[in-house]
Amino acid sequence: MPTDFVGSVTQDPVAGRVLVVAPSEPGSGSGDGSFAGDGGASGADASGAESVDGEDGADGSNRTSRGTDERPGGASESEKSRDRGTDPDTVAAGIADRLPVEVVLRDERTAGEYLDELGPTIDCVVVLGSDTGPLGCLPDDVSIPAVVCERPVVETGGAEGATTVPVAAVAERVRAVVRETRSRSDLRDQNTRLTALSRYARDITGCETVDAVLDRSVAAVTDALAFDYCVILLSDGDRLVPRASALPDPELRHIGVTEGIAGRTLSSGEAEIVADMQSDPDAVVDHDDLHALLSVPIGSRGVLQIASHTRDAFDERDKEFAEILAGYTREALARLEREVSLRAERDRLHAFYRAVPAPAICIQRREGETTVVEVNDAYEEVFSGVQAGQSLSAAVPTEAERDQYEAALDGEGTSRGSVRRRVGSGEETLALTVIPVTPPGGSHYVFGVYRTAQIDGDADGSG
Repeated sequence: MPTDFVGSVTQDPVAGRVLVVAPSEPGSGSGDGSFAGDGGASGADASGAESVDGEDGADGSNRTSRGTDERPGGASESEKSRDRGTDPDTVAAGIADRLPVEVVLRDERTAGEYLDELGPTIDCVVVLGSDTGPLGCLPDDVSIPAVVCERPVVETGGAEGATTVPVAAVAERVRAVVRETRSRSDLRDQNTRLTALSRYARDITGCETVDAVLDRSVAAVTDALAFDYCVILLSDGDRLVPRASALPDPELRHIGVTEGIAGRTLSSGEAEIVADMQSDPDAVVDHDDLHALLSVPIGSRGVLQIASHTRDAFDERDKEFAEILAGYTREALARLEREVSLRAERDRLHAFYRAVPAPAICIQRREGETTVVEVNDAYEEVFSGVQAGQSLSAAVPTEAERDQYEAALDGEGTSRGSVRRRVGSGEETLALTVIPVTPPGGSHYVFGVYRTAQIDGDADGSG
């Protein structure tokens, strides 16, 4: 099993695909061809059917028709092409020449079936003519941008005329609508991922154990971020230990905190994208089919790693989302760490408090209410009728006592005073010491300890 990593992306990049729909008429081309393009940068997309109108279409790679009519007074082949339109095969090939896409040519009779079966894989539909009927075959949940060429498409790459449009203009329109549509799709994807992450944020921050936090974080990677695999390593002394993962092979081994890309990430405190971990000098892997790696620190507590079988599979947006998730995980782990510390501190204070031989009471102010937290055994023996949860006014009978407690809660520090309280069958003067205590990260509260000669004597057995 790999030490640094582990994972693959669920959605590998898909090559662009354009469907050209030709009229079903004799002489319009084969209508069943496929053309692989290697032109400029691919476009991105926009929904809805658009007519090619008003573009000059000049992109520097113009194609012209071959040959001329040698008969005296005859029109050139180029002129005839502009009048009647270039055959669909040539149009499809012209688009493929200009864009890095696969161009599929179908006539109106077969285009509907193709769309019904492969619609979600198509980036744009080019309709040669005004018949957009095949677009009606698309499933309701599939929206594909369409470029409708109502005027004949000609091979020449010059500016379009009043009656024709050049292939170059069509290709440029395809590029534009695909770019716009993909931009919109990317925005929807970002919003979807953010919404899913916010849902997991509530789950993660509400977990009661470290294991639960890590398991929900892994679920967020596979669900909200849509990556197949990941691993979370937490620091344990001088080791990084795999604590949670979504992996086909559950066998994982720990590494040193300074080893591998994980150690590098932990040391730097910065997320990083590794295009190919197989060529990274720091990588510690034992899977030769893993390449791209996204490594994100979880504060100083550990590292979240996501990997892909594909090289260069992650971008800055993926890193940003992974950092958001790692932040949720870090805060949840920090909260649990504070709670563990608080429980330990409370347990120590409680043990000391219960062991005090003199009567003692714990008072807390929360949301404006001052109440009894607990009393020790000696308090219960000397004073009766006081229970946890009672208000200060109900539990403490004298105004002098209440003022002393309130002053300590207001931050005036430890105070000492004398109060009159009923002890047994009579009243006695008691020395009251009020001590404020604020555990790390905890709520402010105070202890009150009562002392008299009689109580002291009873406590040490001399009375």
